[in-house]
Amino acid sequence: MKVIIMAAGVGSRLAEISNNQPKCLIKAGCETLIHRIIRLCHDRGLNDISIVTGYKSKRIEEELGDQVTYIENPFYSVTNSIASLWLARHKLEGDVLLMNADLFFEPILLDQVLKQTRPVVMLSDSTRIETADYRFSFKDDRIIRYGKDLSYKETDGEYVGIVKIDKSFMPSFKSRLKKLVTSGQFNDWWEDVLYSFIPEGRPINYHDIAGNFWTEIDYLTDYKRLQDWLSKQNESPYIDKLSLVGSMK
Repeated sequence: MKVIIMAAGVGSRLAEISNNQPKCLIKAGCETLIHRIIRLCHDRGLNDISIVTGYKSKRIEEELGDQVTYIENPFYSVTNSIASLWLARHKLEGDVLLMNADLFFEPILLDQVLKQTRPVVMLSDSTRIETADYRFSFKDDRIIRYGKDLSYKETDGEYVGIVKIDKSFMPSFKSRLKKLVTSGQFNDWWEDVLYSFIPEGRPINYHDIAGNFWTEIDYLTDYKRLQDWLSKQNESPYIDKLSLVGSMK
């Protein structure tokens, strides 16, 4: 299983707390968001990890050292994440876990996504509807509509930012990625590659992680949500319970 993490963006809306550093370097308790993601991956035997960097890439390299492979998107300021994934296309072999770097999530989310056996599974949260950012509408186990403009009634869940793609789907995924990029769609999100299959009837599945805490850090309100959650935990600074149990075995 390979892991590819998207960390090229500027995150200008968080300058107040990021000190103009990549937003994945924002601290959650005693460690940065990106360091925590890498630790959780390593705890689960996921060691083939690539990070696509862009904005102040050297700072991320200083944070993580030789724990990961770095792929730099020098065009990060004029492209979106689809271009970042295109630069990492040589890593799209076998089973691949893709995620955004500005995430904090309970470790159980990683355990759940790793257990998925369907060709494509996008994590979603059915409890985040009214305040959802990127919205999904479901039918049975498939995503049938998607976007920021879905109405409250059309929304069945919010996209979490973590996706597992099985090796059986990877050739189709890579071919569609190439088609979109070579047609000049550099400003798309990488997830738009998956969404392009939905109108064709190809199943893009979801897994509901309702009841578990997660947040992307896009806005100051997201950071406050994280801080409020951390403050309610028994440990200070916060220690992942599952990681702690694993270290005692």
